[in-house]
Amino acid sequence: MTRIRFKIRYDKCIQGMQFLATLMPGITQYYVGKVFFFADREHLLDWGRPISGDRYVAMEHGPVPSEIYNLIKNDSGEPDELVDDMRKRVYIRRDENKLHLFSNEEAPQFPALSHSDREYLAASLAKHGRMRFGELRELSHQDPAYEAAWELPGLNNEMNPIFWLEGLGDPDVALNSLVDASVIDRSATRL
Repeated sequence: MTRIRFKIRYDKCIQGMQFLATLMPGITQYYVGKVFFFADREHLLDWGRPISGDRYVAMEHGPVPSEIYNLIKNDSGEPDELVDDMRKRVYIRRDENKLHLFSNEEAPQFPALSHSDREYLAASLAKHGRMRFGELRELSHQDPAYEAAWELPGLNNEMNPIFWLEGLGDPDVALNSLVDASVIDRSATRL
């Protein structure tokens, strides 16, 4: 099976987290991850590219965007310039096992996020941001890419977005369009 991986856009990841923290101050890492997941998937299907380009892994409570999660964690090991940009834009307050995100700016600008990026993140937040933890967990577990990754041996297996394309009329045409649009990281993709 073809495995695809997208080019990650760290600027969109960081600005997207700040955007969500602006719309819902105190949003936790769990909801940030799920809101991004649904927004990335829907944006890919509608516009031919994800918002973040992040790599999703199948964890116990559902899909988790790897790099976004790493940036939120205090001990992420990410390059200093990314951590510095994150800290300029987002303040993180720890409350036991929850990390709450807040915008560090009163009137933030989001130059890396397109109109559709902001629209899909806001729509995903409106739909999923107030769901109970169990409902959101159950809903995200129904994703075919999650199900396939969860069935693999081991933990935290990478999800393959190729499963998302299967809902389209012709997944091969969609895959070729993604290659032509250069949103796929060819170094990590078997075509």
